[in-house]
Amino acid sequence: MKDFIKIIIPLAIIGLAVLGFIGLKASKKEPKPKEQPEIITSVDVIQSRLATHATKAETFGTVRSKFETKISAQVSGKIIELSPQFLVGKRVSSGTILAVLDDTDYIAVLAQQQANLTIAERSLDEEKLRAEQAAQDWLASGRELATASDFVLRKPQLAAAKASIDATKAIIEKAKADIDRTKIIAPFDSIVSSRNVSLGDFSTPQTILGSLISSDQAEIYLPLTAEQNQQIAPDANTEIKLTSNTSESSATWTAKFSRYAPTIDTKNQVTYLIATIDDPYGDKPLPVGTFVNASIPAKTIKNAYSVPESALVNDAYIWMVSDENKLVKTNAIRLFSLPSGMLIIKLDDKTNEEIKVVSRPLSTFKDGMKVQISNL
Repeated sequence: MKDFIKIIIPLAIIGLAVLGFIGLKASKKEPKPKEQPEIITSVDVIQSRLATHATKAETFGTVRSKFETKISAQVSGKIIELSPQFLVGKRVSSGTILAVLDDTDYIAVLAQQQANLTIAERSLDEEKLRAEQAAQDWLASGRELATASDFVLRKPQLAAAKASIDATKAIIEKAKADIDRTKIIAPFDSIVSSRNVSLGDFSTPQTILGSLISSDQAEIYLPLTAEQNQQIAPDANTEIKLTSNTSESSATWTAKFSRYAPTIDTKNQVTYLIATIDDPYGDKPLPVGTFVNASIPAKTIKNAYSVPESALVNDAYIWMVSDENKLVKTNAIRLFSLPSGMLIIKLDDKTNEEIKVVSRPLSTFKDGMKVQISNL
């Protein structure tokens, strides 16, 4: 009996423990699953209104002189006079005498040739008398004048005397021109950009006395891409705004369209528009060599939107946010790129007065996806 009790008591304890565990497990309540919060992507948007946009083509260039010449004499001689205007930076008018060479030798040549002309004219008069006498003698011999040779009638001698006069007159004209050429004259309104001689120097036709750049007008060669060329249509009245970082921040100049360069640059395939600016050394000097930025009026675009460059995906579409804060994928057409990083676009079949465009769309965007605007 004792052995039975020893066996049954442990079994009873184990059974009670199992029943208690089962009861506890049955009475335990299952935990309710937690609801996951909805994740909404935050986006920055740009509000853009349907409008008319006056566009501009932005480019740059370097100011060049319309005319630039190196001054040299056509004759040789000692420099005996220099104009006080013949200094670097001085403005000179067309016709100003910049330098004078010693003309003594050329005056002597002129005097000698004038004396030679007098002698030649006297020789011609004498030859005329001889020719008349020869003709009379031929007729007095009872022969027809038509039968006489030119040599008998002294026609070759007469022609030689006339030719001598013509040659002497030509030499006289050259002597006078050489005297005039001893005065070095400015060929156009200009500014002296260099001077290489001083009083007493001996000048020859190979001597460069200095150089001049035109002061009445300057030119700017402005490179344009093929896209920019399609955007602009300049004419003689087109005004081009110029600015320069090397000048006062408020300094601007107005240039006029002149013409196009006849060739395309083979290195970068750009076309050069040539603009002109009057009086570049006036109240607001624009020196030759200045680097300038240029703004050229371009076509006016109607019924279009302005959006950031980053908003256009694959150059084909944008993401807009609807009034319900949902993404709308919309096809877009690029019309014009602005230097500021903005684009002028048109939307397919969209004429909303105002749109909200995602400025930096993500690759995970889906049409109809709910978003939260963070910057409005």
